[in-house]
Amino acid sequence: MLSISPTSAAGNSGAYQDLLQKQLDIAKKNAAAVDGLSLRADQDQKSQARQRVAEIKEQIEALRRMLQLFGGKDAKAVQQQLKQLANELKQAAGVLKTSPDTSVPDAPSTGDADQAGRDAYAEQQASADAEKVQISLAPVDSARAEDEKQIEAVTQALKSLRSMTDRLVKQQEHKV
Repeated sequence: MLSISPTSAAGNSGAYQDLLQKQLDIAKKNAAAVDGLSLRADQDQKSQARQRVAEIKEQIEALRRMLQLFGGKDAKAVQQQLKQLANELKQAAGVLKTSPDTSVPDAPSTGDADQAGRDAYAEQQASADAEKVQISLAPVDSARAEDEKQIEAVTQALKSLRSMTDRLVKQQEHKV
């Protein structure tokens, strides 16, 4: 018959705890890698949206110059382009207004006598992670404010040009 001594059970428990801790560490590293990739993808999307907003602004200015040079004979075509640009600006603004996921994953429960210590440590880590997130959100908030400022400026330019084309179309309709 096989008997298990208290010292071998304690040794097995320690090895089991070590194995669990290693698996937890690996899971944390993998989660951090996924979070990093997700954040990078979000930053890339936002960068592309910012670039698109700048392109829309340039297109609006080009349309304004074209109308000033050639008069209002193409005002209806410009109105159609402005509608398309407005939709594209709306899409880019939607991308820029999304915020990155900053949630902190919960630690798995093992249910033994040392759980209270691990829970306290996990809570301390979560608190430290939350502080890091708040510190790192400061640049995000300033970037978001700058994005909103750019979007508002382009929106105003779009509205102004739309108003101009509306007047030109009405003038053309009255001439006919």
